[in-house]
Amino acid sequence: MTMTLFWALICLAVFIFILANGKYPNWMTFVCLAPVVYFSRIMDAKGIYNALNSSSLHLMIIICIFSGMIAATGLDVVIGNFVDRATRSQTGKKKEMMIFGIVYLVSGLISTVLQNSYVALAFLPVLESIAKRNRISLSKLVLFVIFSTTLGGAVTLIGTPTNVYANSALEEAGLPLFGMLDFAWVAVPIFILGGIYMVILNRWCASYDDFGDGGDAVREVTGNQRNKQKVVGAAFSVFLLALVLKSLKIISVDPNFIGYGMIALAVLSTIVTPKEALSALDVNMILFCAGINLMIATMNHSGLGNVFGNLIISLIGESKNLYLITAVLCIGASIATQFMNNMACAGMLAPVGISIAHSLGANPQAIVLAIAIGSGCSYLTPIASGTNQTMLIFTKLKFQDFTRFGWPLLIISWICCVLILPQVFPFF
Repeated sequence: MTMTLFWALICLAVFIFILANGKYPNWMTFVCLAPVVYFSRIMDAKGIYNALNSSSLHLMIIICIFSGMIAATGLDVVIGNFVDRATRSQTGKKKEMMIFGIVYLVSGLISTVLQNSYVALAFLPVLESIAKRNRISLSKLVLFVIFSTTLGGAVTLIGTPTNVYANSALEEAGLPLFGMLDFAWVAVPIFILGGIYMVILNRWCASYDDFGDGGDAVREVTGNQRNKQKVVGAAFSVFLLALVLKSLKIISVDPNFIGYGMIALAVLSTIVTPKEALSALDVNMILFCAGINLMIATMNHSGLGNVFGNLIISLIGESKNLYLITAVLCIGASIATQFMNNMACAGMLAPVGISIAHSLGANPQAIVLAIAIGSGCSYLTPIASGTNQTMLIFTKLKFQDFTRFGWPLLIISWICCVLILPQVFPFF
């Protein structure tokens, strides 16, 4: 083991300890990791500072500012009315279950055509309104949407970066690419079974006292406020549209600058005040986001991710048992992705899978698909995907909350992949 790899393991252990311990704020991840990464020479100062200058961080800032403007104009209440009307006839546990069912279906289905992290972020103001109205923990709702968008995004080629990166590996190797719905054979059964589990057993999801004061249910809206809601809603819609068009590669413009432009127009036109725009933004979020970016960069620079890939190769050996190969690839990738970003995991392991396919004389698409499904099983840790990392900032969730609610989804994914994939995508 090289010293670089040793220090990368130390960084990973520190990162997990801070998030799992619960005694330290999340922003301590960056504060603790930065000196270790610098003095161990994993990265230079410029590379470490880049963790504070990523597009994902700016996306977070924009979403926070929009959340503040939406709350200031009362638009979050209007958005939450749909769920409230749909569940008005129910009370108690039945109403709560209906709320989770509606949220699951809506967010999951939208994620099939939009990247899941975008959908989860866009749902945040709605979740805040639902939490206040129904006295449901915001953290619980956020974790629920994290998993629902992850499951929904896995259904199509464009729904999650994990599938896109897996497809890119095939393209780089000059192999036939996946179709839009090739993932659906396995992902749709997972989405259905996972939704049944999550809705019925939503009590397993961690709950905290972060549901607000419930005051927005009786807030009066003036005519002037309605006009402000329309402007803020239109500005937010333009930003979301830019995200959609960018994810579909229809435009090349960075959506973040469109978002900043919409915010500037809203503030300069006095629709919202600067204080209202910044009400949902704080330094804790910025430092924590930087800590996540730094951990991902550390794993990439140190080669720690390659260790997991080599482990998967050694487990397969010379076997040609379809179910064994599927299980090793899917389970191995799903374990690896708990300790790194899922799209990084797919991007790293997919080329390895193609090499395995060539050595075994197997269908590369089948092997890469098994890796993509496993890499998308980002249920057990907050660092397993960009969606987990991004949304964690808005909650009181702890490291173990992901594991406690996510392990049944992992089992469901394994079973569906091992039983279905060899039937629809034969390896030989």
